[in-house]
Amino acid sequence: MALTEAEIGELPGRFATAAAAVAAAGFGGVQVHAAHGYLLSEFLSPRANRRDDVYGGSAERRARLLLDIIAAVRAATGPGFAVAVKLNSADFQKGGFAFEDSLQVARWLEAAGVDLIEISGGTYEQPRLLGVEGLEPAEEQAVAASTRAREAYFVDFALAMRESVKVPLMVTGGFRTLAAMEQALAEGVDLIGLGRPLCVQTDGPARLLAGADSLPSYEVGLGLLPKPLRFLRGSKLLRTLDTFGTMYWFYAQLDLLGKEGHARPALSSFAASRRIEGLQKQLLAARRG
Repeated sequence: MALTEAEIGELPGRFATAAAAVAAAGFGGVQVHAAHGYLLSEFLSPRANRRDDVYGGSAERRARLLLDIIAAVRAATGPGFAVAVKLNSADFQKGGFAFEDSLQVARWLEAAGVDLIEISGGTYEQPRLLGVEGLEPAEEQAVAASTRAREAYFVDFALAMRESVKVPLMVTGGFRTLAAMEQALAEGVDLIGLGRPLCVQTDGPARLLAGADSLPSYEVGLGLLPKPLRFLRGSKLLRTLDTFGTMYWFYAQLDLLGKEGHARPALSSFAASRRIEGLQKQLLAARRG
């Protein structure tokens, strides 16, 4: 069931309330997540957004909710509080949010006064954010690629966006070596984002600054399929399931960090998946109350 216009109209205020609470707690900024197929990403995507009211149709209408949220958050927190947006470079799905759409939304966000745009991409149907392809063929984007292979997924999109906007740009996804990070910065990226390595090695940035040349690639070798059966990853379905098993491993590490104060790198993907499934059951039971 689709949200009503009245329900959508309440959302900017909810985001603003959350941002104000974060500011009152002493944080210096927030990021509004408008990528990866979540709610705001769905509004931006012509594939997902089939509305025929003021929130659907043209790119401007599809971006209205995001821009209303940015305005509400800024009004609730003031000019000294940083407001960032995570934005898909594309969702890589036929009929979906394309790079041309992303460029236009980035221009609107810059005009709205955001302090930073983080470039990502994909959805959980087409998980380019994890460096893999989904079950459907990916809808590739016409972006000039570097002549050399990159370990990070979205650097070329950020460099192409840099030609259209001056707002600081951040790239997250795939960075492991200091050399790749320094190269991206030298080419025009303003900020490097790190995700999966920090789910285990929480002091990763300090290690890089102290002279380490890379961070661990924990995802290599992970998966639900045992080693003798990993040849089955040739099947898109099994490869996708294996990828989500790897995601659960990182979720479990975050849970362990919160509850025990340390990660468990030796944890198997199967044990991690069982742990997360158990947490999901607890959450559902609590909701039923």
